Amino acid sequence: MASLEGCQYSVPFRFIRQDVEVRGVSGRVLFLKNCEVVADHPRGTEALVVIDPAHFEGPSRPRVIAPLPLGRMGRKLQEIASAGVQHRSLDLYARLARNCSGGWQKMVAR
Repeated sequence: MASLEGCQYSVPFRFIRQDVEVRGVSGRVLFLKNCEVVADHPRGTEALVVIDPAHFEGPSRPRVIAPLPLGRMGRKLQEIASAGVQHRSLDLYARLARNCSGGWQKMVAR
């Protein structure tokens, strides 16, 4: 994974522990190795983690072992990561704090 503007982007696993060049261009995030584009993702999405499953496929290399398939847990984590953030009013949290603080103080006082 590589970072740009607070987001994490996948790159092919064969580039683990290697330097790659990151370029943020109009609407795209490009990752280059030796002037060759090795990954291309959309830029400015709401997602904080952008993954291309193809980046985790392929045979092992002499210095890098291929990752295991994502499996059921991996797919669930991808689903959670791609879910939008829920926006709530701060008033809701203020009311929760007021309602819960009295009960908490009573429990501590015992």
